[in-house]
Amino acid sequence: MTDSERWNAVITNDRSYDGKFFYGVKSTGIFCRPSCVSKLPKPENVVFFNSREEAESAGFRPCKRCRPDLIAYDPGARLAEEAKAIIDCNFTERQELVKKLNALGITRRHLTELFEKRFDLSPEQYIAQIRFQCAKELLDAGCRSTDAAFAVGMESSASFAAFFKKQAGISPTEYVFQRISERPYCFCETPLGLIRIEENHYGITSLRFADGKTETALPSGNGIYLADARLQISEYFAKNRKVFDVPLSITGSQFQKSVWSVLRNIPYGETRSYQQVAEAIGNRDAARAVGMANNRNPILIIIPCHRIVGKDGKLVGYAGGIDRKRYLLEIETT
Repeated sequence: MTDSERWNAVITNDRSYDGKFFYGVKSTGIFCRPSCVSKLPKPENVVFFNSREEAESAGFRPCKRCRPDLIAYDPGARLAEEAKAIIDCNFTERQELVKKLNALGITRRHLTELFEKRFDLSPEQYIAQIRFQCAKELLDAGCRSTDAAFAVGMESSASFAAFFKKQAGISPTEYVFQRISERPYCFCETPLGLIRIEENHYGITSLRFADGKTETALPSGNGIYLADARLQISEYFAKNRKVFDVPLSITGSQFQKSVWSVLRNIPYGETRSYQQVAEAIGNRDAARAVGMANNRNPILIIIPCHRIVGKDGKLVGYAGGIDRKRYLLEIETT
């Protein structure tokens, strides 16, 4: 094998030469596989080796990107895994997603080839898959179609509706109606009006005030957690319960879940401001985002978003209305 052939393999990132030789870069002291997608070195800085041991004996360190020190290492699979992780974290932010995928240093066509080889679907198909799954979870949790659209990175409600129907065969509205009719639920009479409680196989998924509904207070079925949830809510309004222990099955973003977790740890009879919650999750600049997460709380009372007040202590924002929020706080402090 001539140095000219080796150099051509390096500049084309030819994987078929991996293991046949390695190249070192004198300016950095690092050695790589021919398929390494790191920045191409100047030819005068390159030295070739027949083995990994030869490169290490010459004082070169293994590249952290292509890992020539690992015999079974597959750089293509690693890049595909990196791309998948980037998509998982950024699929709702198109510009950030494109920016981070471009930072991998390979063409879109090459990335698609690697991704399809690794996961049997293209990056675009995978994005659609996880976007659709996230959209279903948001709708299942009671999120409005408009909010779900923007939460999964769609530019408009119309584009979201078209996307969802293409994936599910039905519109978001039809999907929500179908899911609600299937989900076990019950009602609980309270001093603040009728409350509807829903569950799935893992726990309570929704608790909301059934305002303006003509629903009866009869349960849709036996359920697993409904009776316990209804009993605990009744005990709370009778001032015989301060802590809820019925299992919950919460759907939301990681940020929302972190906010709701903090809410559940606010002691009975106490309140916190949006700023205090932001600081509790380690992001003091997220007070506004905390307010949005608070507003999206799917399980009222059990996740006590009513214990969040304005910085000056004023009662602000509550899905059940300010009067109900005031009543709940009075229950806990009198």
